[in-house]
Amino acid sequence: MASLKDSLLDGMSGKLDKYIIYRVGNETFIRKRPKKVSNPKSEKQQMQRAKLPGAQTMYKALEGSLLKEICNLAARYNEKRSGYHWFLGKNMNLFGANNYIDYSRLEFSDGSQQLPFGTTMKQPQPNAVELHWTDNSSSITAQSTDRLMVAVIFDNEPYTPVLLEDTNTLRKDGYARVTLPEGEWQTAHLYCFFGRDDLKNFSPGIHFQVTKS
Repeated sequence: MASLKDSLLDGMSGKLDKYIIYRVGNETFIRKRPKKVSNPKSEKQQMQRAKLPGAQTMYKALEGSLLKEICNLAARYNEKRSGYHWFLGKNMNLFGANNYIDYSRLEFSDGSQQLPFGTTMKQPQPNAVELHWTDNSSSITAQSTDRLMVAVIFDNEPYTPVLLEDTNTLRKDGYARVTLPEGEWQTAHLYCFFGRDDLKNFSPGIHFQVTKS
């Protein structure tokens, strides 16, 4: 920036070649025009730019659901500012360009409750799964009355996690049959975790993928 006092350009404003002339009060100044910055178009740049909007879209879909409160509790457990900040910190890097999402690594819960040992899944029917685990009830962080909870993302609603209705299954049961809703979906991602019976503490989740035959 340079002053144009007593110059032939004093009092003018506008663009001149590679410069911008402008006035501040009674003085006239000149500075170089900023270089044109091209819109990043490389695959890596596009993926980077898509991360935040993708994560924000999915978090917004949690509005009004218990999953949002579970994220808030995870934030308190991890000393984060809010459920929003916890969710983005855990998941933002899993989103990319062209609606890419690494579903296998998404997280919707965390806390001091433990996951059971050896959780496995079988799919006896296209819209039903069976979960098996070893009951590890032994402490306040693994209580026999901890409730199984299952969140699902369907491929026809790729940014919308939904929490299935109460599975009526406890940690001590060691088994659950989960029926998925009918619909046009072909692939579903399940996020299974346990919550204390007062819904004030939760475990991390485990991911399973099912596909209709």
